[in-house]
This record gives sequence, structure tokens and C-alpha cells, in this order.
Amino acid sequence: MRNKNQSISGVEGMNLVIVTACPSGVANTVIAAGLLEKAVDAKGWTAQIECQSRVQPTTALSNAEIEQAERVLLVGEPNDTARFKGKHVYHATLNEVMVDAQAVLDAVSDKAELYQSDTNSVSKESKPLSIVGITACPTGVAHTFMAAEAIEEAAKAKGYQVKIETRGSVGAKNNLTEQDIEAADLVFIAADIEVDLTRFAGKRLYKTSTGIALKKAAQSLDDALANAEVYQSSSSSTSSSSAGQGERSGVYKHLMTGVSHMLPLVVAGGLAIALSFVFGIEAFKEEGTLAAALMEIGGGSAFALMVPVLAGFIAFSIADRPGLAPGLSAGC
Repeated sequence: MRNKNQSISGVEGMNLVIVTACPSGVANTVIAAGLLEKAVDAKGWTAQIECQSRVQPTTALSNAEIEQAERVLLVGEPNDTARFKGKHVYHATLNEVMVDAQAVLDAVSDKAELYQSDTNSVSKESKPLSIVGITACPTGVAHTFMAAEAIEEAAKAKGYQVKIETRGSVGAKNNLTEQDIEAADLVFIAADIEVDLTRFAGKRLYKTSTGIALKKAAQSLDDALANAEVYQSSSSSTSSSSAGQGERSGVYKHLMTGVSHMLPLVVAGGLAIALSFVFGIEAFKEEGTLAAALMEIGGGSAFALMVPVLAGFIAFSIADRPGLAPGLSAGC
């Protein structure tokens, strides 16, 4: 949050606007703002500081303040940097400010460059690596989410930007947008079942298993940077060519893809049958009752769809979308 008392008046000197932001939006962004405030004061300069924080409201710099500034200093990865287009901007890391805030201010006056980009970084070199990915396991429960968490923690520890979409038993969560994919430098897939990769065409992609991603997240990211290949959706084999080492494939993978999509029917059908027994072990035999309806939904419908869904998604894993309809038909 920008404190209005952070307009620092002193002897004649440079007029700055400063924006600080850290990934967590908690401690470092506030510390960096405080260090820079003292450094600006020591130089006798004038500055308005916008501290982007998650724990307190952020008061954004006004257009007038930006217009009047001679230089712009961006620290960390602040949002909404397009407003500084046409200004002389210098981008510093949080660590640089923590080590020597005065040196950062010296660099602002000497090395600031005219900002022309519409992206959220001043230069490509200053932008952290951006990773998007998907995790998915046959059951869609533990490994899917644990692998996603491990990848996110390892990526953030390396200073990367990361967003992982989870394909669990409750459906896709934290969905990747077209903008996320477009901005990504690397696509990281940790999946034990078949996932649709067509939207990643043209991006550098690496694929491994959820088990490896969970146990060796940092190493997996290093392997991804070294071995990722550009994914071409026209080739059904490209997704596995970049997978890398340790991925389970072949018959096991096709079977697990089918099982993963079949499981919701097994669970829902089993619950419906179990609920029918609440009214008596043979209550379902009496037509027109709730117990009979639950037995029909569970045993007659959900369980009846198990085999077609299993066959359909095994075929989908083998032949992608063209195989889905023939597989469903064969399983009926």
C-alpha cells in the first residue's frame, strides 16, 4: 500500500515513482519499500512509493504522479506496468534492494531505459521464467494435488512464475487460460493418464509422471528446462517424445486413463446402491419406492456405463479424440 507520507521532499533532485511487489505480497514488498524510502531520503530526492501487498489495500499511483516522475523504479514483479509506457524505467530484484538500496537508486539514474513494451516486464532479461502445467493421476485424488504443490514450491524456490492446473476427481481446477499459456516459457505435464495437449501446440513441453514430479520436483524442473521440446499437435507421438525419463506408457497408461474416467461411475453407483440398503436389504425389490429408484440409478445405470466409459477412454488414450466414439460403442 502506498503511504501518502512517503512523498519525500528534500533538496533539489530526481523525482521518482517506485513500485514494489513480491510473490507472496506480504513481507518483502513492505521491507523493500521501507529501504528505498530511506535511500531516497538520504539522496535528497523525491519519490512516491506504491507497495503492492496482499495484507493491506494498495493505493495506486495517480496519473499525475507518474507523469511528473523523471524515472520509474520497479522492484520484484509488480502488476500493471503498462501505465509506465513512455517513461524511463529501471527494473530491480528484491534481493538487489535488500543488499544495497543506494546502489539500486544509482542504477536508476544511470541505466533506466525508455519503456515501450505492453507486457509486465521492462525487458525480457528481467522477466522470470514462466511455467504452466497440468497434473493428473488415475484416481485424481492424492498424487494429482501433491504433485502440483511440489512443483509450485520448487518453481517458486527457483524464482519462477508458475501456475498448475489439476485434473482431479472433482474436475479441472486452477484452469489455465489462453493468456497463461501464451505467456508461458515452458509447459510442464505430470500425468499418469492421457490429457489433451492440443492447446499447447508450439510451446516447449516436457512430460513426466506424478510420482517423479512429487519426489523429485526440483530435479524434474531442471530436466524440463534441459529436455523440453516444442509440441506439435499434428503428431500424436510428440507428446511422449518430450516426456522424458521415467514416464509410464504403453498398456498401463491406456488402462489407467480408462480407469480414471470410470471411477466416478463406480463411486456414484456404489453410493446409490448403499443408500438403497438403508431402507432394508431387500427394500429395492418393491417397485416405485425410493430404494428401488436408488438401486436402478446405481446398479442399473451407473454400473451399466462403467464398461463403455472404460473402453471409450482406453481408446481415447490410444488414438486421441478419433478413438473415443468407437471405444464407447465397442464397450456397450
